[in-house]
Amino acid sequence: MIAKLSVDQALTKAKFHAKKGEVAEAQKLYEGILLNFSHNKRAQQGLADLNNIKQKNITNNPPQEVIDHLINLYKQNQLGVVVKKAQALTKQYPETFMLWNILGTSAAKIDMPDQAIIALKKVISLKPDYADVYVNLAVVLKQQGMLDEAIEACNKAVLLKPDNTNAYYNMGNVLKDQGKLDEAVEAYDKAISLNPNHALAHNNIGNALKDQGELEKAIVSYKNALLLNPDYVDTYYNLGLALKEKGMLDEAVDAYKKAITLNPDHALAYNNMGVVLQAKSELDSAIKAYEKCIS
Repeated sequence: MIAKLSVDQALTKAKFHAKKGEVAEAQKLYEGILLNFSHNKRAQQGLADLNNIKQKNITNNPPQEVIDHLINLYKQNQLGVVVKKAQALTKQYPETFMLWNILGTSAAKIDMPDQAIIALKKVISLKPDYADVYVNLAVVLKQQGMLDEAIEACNKAVLLKPDNTNAYYNMGNVLKDQGKLDEAVEAYDKAISLNPNHALAHNNIGNALKDQGELEKAIVSYKNALLLNPDYVDTYYNLGLALKEKGMLDEAVDAYKKAITLNPDHALAYNNMGVVLQAKSELDSAIKAYEKCIS
């Protein structure tokens, strides 16, 4: 039989789960107590309260297919439609944190930062232990130049979820913007240790290393990114910059050409290729590259 102390501990744990909205976990604990102590009034009341919560959730949350429809629209990049629909749904279901999260992340991507910040902070008020929302908020805050606040959001995400790769990746981006290159490299390294296949982190650590003058290490990082994503246009361009600074002009031209093959409208790649070709005294080719950039 369960000792009285164990019952008290189970009740405390059940209340903790219920407070966090983890209904299934709380229900299991209450039912376990009642299995042994069928007349335990606190467990009976706890179970009754859970039933009320479940009923309230049914009333106050949209059907799952509504959420799924919004997510599908988001994946199809129909972000304006998502924002409009999510705004209407949050009025109908103001306590559904996932609606606010979809609204916030979508608004951020179509240059509606004020709406995004409001929505994401609403998510935090509804579900403060949801780590990913702090990462989403950090991205918007960084875009707005609110770098200290963005770092704070990343740190909160890491506290809640220590293996949150994207939190460390975005922390690196913010630290780089702050000019804290050593710390940025550490954050990117942490992201890569958690997910070695994170091509963006490999690319961005290359950028930080290049800014530090660590050209050989930067080139290795860019090549690692390209092994993971051979169609990563920005990495070919960044690799070209590093190779040019290293004096590896032929290799730099090849990198710019690859970027242009993947994105024929990459004006900066044409311009920088022109600079390298001019340095190689290939003036006719340099002029053509500059003309293409201008066009």
